[in-house]
Amino acid sequence: MLRSDQLKQVTNLPLFSGIAEEALADLLDAALLQQFPAGVVLIYEGHHPDFLHILIDGLAEVFTEQDGEEWGISLVDPVTTFILAAVVSDQPYLNSVRTLSDSSVLLIPAQRVRDMFDRDVAFARVVARELAFAYRSSIKKLKGYMARSAVERLANWILTEANKGPAAEAVVIPFDRGKLASHIGTTRENLSRNLAQLTEHGVRIRGREIVIDNKKSLETFARPQRLIDDPDS
Repeated sequence: MLRSDQLKQVTNLPLFSGIAEEALADLLDAALLQQFPAGVVLIYEGHHPDFLHILIDGLAEVFTEQDGEEWGISLVDPVTTFILAAVVSDQPYLNSVRTLSDSSVLLIPAQRVRDMFDRDVAFARVVARELAFAYRSSIKKLKGYMARSAVERLANWILTEANKGPAAEAVVIPFDRGKLASHIGTTRENLSRNLAQLTEHGVRIRGREIVIDNKKSLETFARPQRLIDDPDS
C-alpha cells in the first residue's frame, strides 16, 4: 500500500491533475507498489508494456543496447512516470529501464491507463501534454549531442545537476563514471580526460564529488542555452 505522503506525491503528478477523484481511485485500486534493489531491469526494449511505471523513490535509467554496447538515454528521478508513449499506444518499448539504486515503483496496469485515456477527455489532454514534454526533452538532448562536444555536454550536465540542489557548489555523481560517460555519450577514458580538462574552467574533482570553485568560469565554457538546458522550456 502507498503511504499517505507517497499517495499525495502520486496524486499531485501532472499526469493525474485533471482526473476526477473516482477515476483516479479506479486507476490506483489496481496498482501495485513494489520495491526493487539496484540493478534490476524493469522494462526490456522490444517488449509490450503491461504496466505504467511510476518511480516513487530511488533512481532509474533509460538505456538502449546496440551491438553489445549500452548507451544511456536519460535518468529518471522520483516522482515521475517513464516511457508513457509505449503504454498509451500499446507499442513495444523502444528502450529499457534499470534501477540505479534501491527504488519504489508503482505499477498501474497498462490497459487501465488506455481505458481511462479513451473515456476521460481531461486525462487524455494531460497525457498529450506529458507526451509533448517528453518529445521536447528528446529534441533538446539530440540538439546537445549534435551541437556540443563531449566535454561541453559534461560541463552542462554538471551545471544542471548543481542547479537541482540547494547548494550549487558541488555535485555528487550518483553512480560509477562509466554510467555517467554513457549518459553524456562518451567513453570512460574520454570522461576522465574531460574531467581533467574542466579543472581549467573552475571545477575540482574530489572522488565522486565534482566541486565548482568558479561557476562563472564553468558557465562561460559550457554556454548553457535555454532551449537545450532549461527543463521548463
